[in-house]
Amino acid sequence: MSSPAIDRPLGGYLRGAISATALAVLLALGVYLARGYVDTPSLPRPHDFLQVWSAGRLNLGGNNPYDGERMYALQVTNRMPDCRTAERPAGYASMMWVPPWGLAVAMPVGALPVDLAQLVWVYGQLAVILAGSVVLWRLYGGAADRRWVAAALALGSGPVWWQTVGGQYAGVLFVGVVGYLAAHRAHRPLLAGAFVALTALKPHLFTLLAVGLCIDALRTPFGRRVVLGGVIALGAAAAVGTATNPHVWDQYAAATSGEGSAYYPGLTEWFNPTVQAWVRHAFPGRPFWVQFVPLAAAVPVFAAYWWRHGGPDRWPAALPWVLPVCLLVAPYGSWPSDQVLFLVPVIALAVRIGPGAIRFAPPDAAVVAFAAANAAVVVMTASQVPLHYYVWVAPTFCACLVLKRSALERDAVGATASAGGER
Repeated sequence: MSSPAIDRPLGGYLRGAISATALAVLLALGVYLARGYVDTPSLPRPHDFLQVWSAGRLNLGGNNPYDGERMYALQVTNRMPDCRTAERPAGYASMMWVPPWGLAVAMPVGALPVDLAQLVWVYGQLAVILAGSVVLWRLYGGAADRRWVAAALALGSGPVWWQTVGGQYAGVLFVGVVGYLAAHRAHRPLLAGAFVALTALKPHLFTLLAVGLCIDALRTPFGRRVVLGGVIALGAAAAVGTATNPHVWDQYAAATSGEGSAYYPGLTEWFNPTVQAWVRHAFPGRPFWVQFVPLAAAVPVFAAYWWRHGGPDRWPAALPWVLPVCLLVAPYGSWPSDQVLFLVPVIALAVRIGPGAIRFAPPDAAVVAFAAANAAVVVMTASQVPLHYYVWVAPTFCACLVLKRSALERDAVGATASAGGER
């Protein structure tokens, strides 16, 4: 019989070899795809990447990054995808609706030649999602020799591939959440605030998190330093966006409060993949306020809960359920790429599943349903299904997580009872 002392290093070498091979294959695939983007002029660029590059480039030149006509002119000459509709037969610009502090992220991208910018933006975000998943695994107590599980969960995520194909900025949001958790664990509140400021690219997706952080600031010195770090980071980012374009805030206010044009759909024209957006479209006149009803109900409930039971030390345990609720009640967006944030609860839950369960237990209904849902997102992405038909994704992911967590808690109770009986 071979000794465990010998088996463990050999197993480690084997896992290392498999990981290195998988990484080499992914890098080779990335290089192949990258060459395809650069060498094939007929291949459209990701629509959402073009919005980031165009907005950053315009703002760098002191121009209006929320000007649909200028955005359209840049995008249509840089391999814009076919997005023609009956209302806009010539297609439309993809607009970057983030507040002006978000332009601090877009401007370095806009400063690059478009081919290089696309590679950096798209593959850079895929890399940080993979790295952030591994960091999450360790933050939630996952074994170092099983970090591959986190990477596999990220690579198997349908929303991650939607993000990679579309070029949105979910990777930046994910870094903000993971960085906040890492800095929080290191007891560095100012840095935690600076990381969480990245979520302000899409503040409507993180309303409950913002409410909780404000309550923490009212009650604890740590919470006040977190908010201070966030304010400093946002102030610096806003200064960067304003330095080249002093009128950018007025331009943002005019664009977001106005209607669409021949060059772009207005904010209220988009059919979001949320239940509240479907309900809104069933109302006569499609009033936009309908999409805010779930959030309006959730904010006071969560504020009362966090005031009684919350605190800075609760965030590592709370974020895996707060983020899914945020995505469910979001008044706008919750696009397929935004579902990348589900990696936080998925990885936190996967850590609780022991290696024996992963290796020997047959997959249960929750795991099978979750895998099937991710595969369906990939198929829908490849088939270019309209965005509002992704309405089922977030509720399905939530249901799978709740079922799996409940099963783990039942197993834990059963194991405790059995141990007590043996005594």
